[in-house]
Amino acid sequence: MRKLIRFSLFVLCISGTSAFAQDVHFSQFYESPLTLNPALCGVYNGQIFAEVNYRSQWASVMGGGDGFNTMAATVELHNIMKKWTKGYISPGLSFYNDKSGDASIGITEINLTVASGILLGEKSSLAGGIQAGWSQHSINLSGLSWDNQYINGNYDANASTGETSMGNSFSYADFSAGLSYSYGVGQTNMTSNDQFKANVGAAIFHVNEPNMSYYNQTGPGTKLYMRYVAHGYAEYGLPNSNIALVPGFVYYQQGPASEVDLGLKIRYILKQESKYTGINKGTAIDIGGYYRVADAAIILTQIEFANYALGFSYDFNTSALTTASSGRGGFELSLRFINPNPFMSSGTNSMF
Repeated sequence: MRKLIRFSLFVLCISGTSAFAQDVHFSQFYESPLTLNPALCGVYNGQIFAEVNYRSQWASVMGGGDGFNTMAATVELHNIMKKWTKGYISPGLSFYNDKSGDASIGITEINLTVASGILLGEKSSLAGGIQAGWSQHSINLSGLSWDNQYINGNYDANASTGETSMGNSFSYADFSAGLSYSYGVGQTNMTSNDQFKANVGAAIFHVNEPNMSYYNQTGPGTKLYMRYVAHGYAEYGLPNSNIALVPGFVYYQQGPASEVDLGLKIRYILKQESKYTGINKGTAIDIGGYYRVADAAIILTQIEFANYALGFSYDFNTSALTTASSGRGGFELSLRFINPNPFMSSGTNSMF
């Protein structure tokens, strides 16, 4: 049974499909902004943004083999046009690497993103972003066994695989674009806490539908489907308290696959930043959960301290795969840095 599951997961990966969406993505979706929407580049309360993400899943399903491990890193600058007071231009550089299964099926991406936002007034802004990148897919064939290697019921690792036309890697250029709208009023602090902030957006990834085949083939079934994304969140401070409610959602559509994540976080301000001396560092903690429809229940927590935020989440599998996974999905970590300290201006971080 485990061999069958491991083989099935391999087939899903090599064919470029999965149960819900083809692209690997993060449960903490707003903590990986450039894989969510290029227009989110520069949408944060500060000048410099940096974040790393790590995700590990399905090790339990692989029966002692390698699971699916993903890491990403992002660096953004909020505005390179200092004299432009009615908008901003933000460049960003992101890196992404994924390794899956015994075959070490790998994806390595590097993307350059540029977004521009226009202030529609004191309370809102509209942004558009474009992303261009390069992606390489690789596979380690030595980690696989094939039907041709089973001779008279016995496995012979030295026997021919019969897959002579299969390559070890391929690469392609990739392009994406998106739009984002942000709105915010009020202040986030332990005395008034009357803020309301919201962000909604939509994006299209792989607009050029690059060809992807280990067999160097073209035609039907070899194109990477465009991925359509819709997302949103809101942050509502409960007046005269140190608590805010933060609901959010994301929707993905890629070819015949789709996914919906939705949920709620509760943000609790533990300590307010010293406005002038900075002796007391602003601190907040988030606790909440999301539901990935027909797939997983996600619990998450995040601690924010001055310029830094550390997040942790865990997926509990609820799909038919629970027969093999026993409900164990994967864990995810995120570490964010923003400068200047976002607590100094708003009392808490403007990111989700």
